[in-house]
Amino acid sequence: MVPTFTQGVRALLPGNTEDRPIFLAAQIAGLIACTLIPVFIVYTQLFGRFPSEIQYGTVLYLGLIAIFCLNPAMRGADDRRTWLDLGLSLLLIAGATFAYAYFTDQYDEIAANREGLPNTWDLWCYGVGTVVVIVGAHRAEGWLLTAVVLLAVVYLLFGHLMPGILEHRPFSLDRVLEISYGYRGIFGVALGAVVDIVLIFVILGVALRLTGAGEFFNDIALMLTRGQRSGPAQCAIIASALFGSINGSAPANVASTGVLTIPMMRRAGFSGRFAGGVESTASCVGQIMPPVMGVGAFIMSDVTGIPYVTIMFAALVPALLYLFSLSVTVALEAGRLQLDPLSDEAPVWDSKMWSRAALLVVGFGTLLYMLFSGYPAVYSGMIATGAILSLGMILPDTRLSPRNWTVFIVDSGRDGLSVLLSCAAIGIVIAAISSTGLGIKLNQEITALGDQNLLAALILAAFCSIVLGMGLPTAASYLMVIFVAGPAIMDLGVSQLGTHLFVFYYAVLSAITPPVALAVFAAAAIAKENPVALALNALRLASVGFVLPIAWVFHPEIVIGTQGTGFLAAMGYVPFLLIGIVGLSACHVGYFVRRLSIAERLLLAVAACAILGPTLTWNLVGALLIVSIFAAAYWKARHVQTA
Repeated sequence: MVPTFTQGVRALLPGNTEDRPIFLAAQIAGLIACTLIPVFIVYTQLFGRFPSEIQYGTVLYLGLIAIFCLNPAMRGADDRRTWLDLGLSLLLIAGATFAYAYFTDQYDEIAANREGLPNTWDLWCYGVGTVVVIVGAHRAEGWLLTAVVLLAVVYLLFGHLMPGILEHRPFSLDRVLEISYGYRGIFGVALGAVVDIVLIFVILGVALRLTGAGEFFNDIALMLTRGQRSGPAQCAIIASALFGSINGSAPANVASTGVLTIPMMRRAGFSGRFAGGVESTASCVGQIMPPVMGVGAFIMSDVTGIPYVTIMFAALVPALLYLFSLSVTVALEAGRLQLDPLSDEAPVWDSKMWSRAALLVVGFGTLLYMLFSGYPAVYSGMIATGAILSLGMILPDTRLSPRNWTVFIVDSGRDGLSVLLSCAAIGIVIAAISSTGLGIKLNQEITALGDQNLLAALILAAFCSIVLGMGLPTAASYLMVIFVAGPAIMDLGVSQLGTHLFVFYYAVLSAITPPVALAVFAAAAIAKENPVALALNALRLASVGFVLPIAWVFHPEIVIGTQGTGFLAAMGYVPFLLIGIVGLSACHVGYFVRRLSIAERLLLAVAACAILGPTLTWNLVGALLIVSIFAAAYWKARHVQTA
C-alpha cells in the first residue's frame, strides 16, 4: 500500500525523486493545498461566497502553502531539497497561518475601529503577511517580480527623500505595512480579479488539456494550412491563437505548441530564428483574441464595469488585423525562400479527433451561450468546464482515468499558483502608486506632453506599459499598468475601453520585448537559437501589434463600440489598414512577388506610416503608394518571367 501511494504522489510531481519521508510529506501537503483551491472556489460559487477578506484570504493562504511545499528555493549538490529550505518553508507557512487566521478573525474589528490606528498585533499580522506574500511571489515568479515589489515598498518608506515628481509625503513603517496588507494592497483589485475570475478559467484550461480537446487546436490548424508553402508557419499562428486564448500565458503557450510547430517550420525550410520568432509572436495572439482573450476580457469587464460582450466585439477587429499581419509576413517569407509545401502535415480524421472536436464545440458553445445570456463570467466558465468533463466521460476517446481525475483536481490549483501569488504581490505596487500620488503625477506629465505632441505621449505611455509589464503574467501586468498609465491615456481623449485595450495589448507584447522577453526565451530553448537574434525576429513580426493601439487612438472606429462606432464605421478604415499591413510586412521581408530594393522598402515603410495618419488624405496617399509599388513589382516580375 505504501509503495503504491508513494508512486502515485510521484506521478503528480514530474521529475520528483524524493524518497525522504518528511520531504515527501511536505509535497503531499502541497498537493492537498492545490486540490483545495479549486474545491473551495467551486463550492463558494455554488453555495455562496464568503466576505472578501475570507474568500481571498483562504485562496491566498492555500496558494502560499502549495508554493512553499512544492517549490523549493534551495537545492543541494544532489539537486534535492535541503533541510534548511524545508525549515524556512515551514516557518513561512507558520507565518502565513498566523496572518491568515488573525486577519480573517479581526477584519471586522479593524475595519470598524482600527483603520489607520493599528495595534501591535495588527502590525505583526501586516508585517508577517507582507513578507510571506513577497517570498511566495519570488518562489512563483523569480527575482524580477520580487525586485519590483521591494522597490515599491522602499519607495513608500523613502520616497519623501526623492527629487521632483517622485517625492511624496512621509509614511511611517506602521502605515506602510497597513497599506501593503490591506484592501488597497495585497487584498485589493488584483487578487480579487484572480480569485473571482481567473482561477475558474485555469480549471477550464486544465479540463481542455487533460481531455485532449486542446490538441484539436493543433489538428485543425494543420488541416487548414495543408498544402501551403507557408503551411507550418500558418499552423503555428492558428494553433497558438486558439490555444493561447484559453492558456493566458505566452511562455506557457510557446512550451505547449512550440514543441510541434518550431521543428515543423524548420523542416519546411524556415530558419530557426524565424521559426522561434513566429511561435513566440503568435503565442501572444491568443490573449488578445476573443472570446476568452486568456481571461483578459473578463478581468477588464470586472475592472471597468463594461459588459463582457462589448469588450469582446471591441477587441475583435484589432485581433484579426494582428493575425492577418502575421499570416501575410510568413507567406511573404515563404515566397522569398521559395519553399515547397510539406506533404506530411495533415492529421487523419478519426474517432478521437471527432471526440475532441465535440468537446470544443460543446465547451465553447456553452461558455458563449451563457455569456451572451448575461450570466457572470465565473459561473459561465464553471458550467462550461462541467459540460466538457461530462461529455468527456461519455465519449470513450476522451474519458479521464481515475489517475487523470486526480491530476485534474491537483493541476487546477497548481496551474494557477503563479498568477495568484504574482497578483497578490502586485497589489503592493498598486497600493504604492495610489497612496503616494505617483500615478497622478505621471499622468499629469504624460497629459502635458500630449498637449504638445499626442504621438510622443502615446509612445511614452506604451513604453511605460511594456517596461512595467516585463516578466509578469499578463493579468498582473495589465492590472498594475492600468493604474499607472490608464488615467493619462484617457485624459488624452481616448475612450475608457480603448484605453484598457491599449494597456492590455502592450502588457501582452511585453512577453516578446527584450531584455526579459519570457516567450522568446522559451522559443529559443526549443529552436536552439540565440535568444537575442530570435527576439529581433519576434519584434519585426510583431511590429503591426505594436502600432495597432496607436492606430485606434487616431481611428477609434476600429475598436467597435467605442465613441458610438459600429461595424460599418470600422469597415470604412479597415481596408486602408489591410493595405498598410501588407505594405509593412513586405517592407520587413523585402519581398512581394519578387525581391524588393532598399528604396522600395523605405517607401513602403513611409506609406504604411501615412496610413496610420489621422486624415483621409494621408490614408489615401499611403494606400495609393503601396498599391503602386506592388503593381510595379508584379509587372516587373511578370516581365522577367516572359523575357
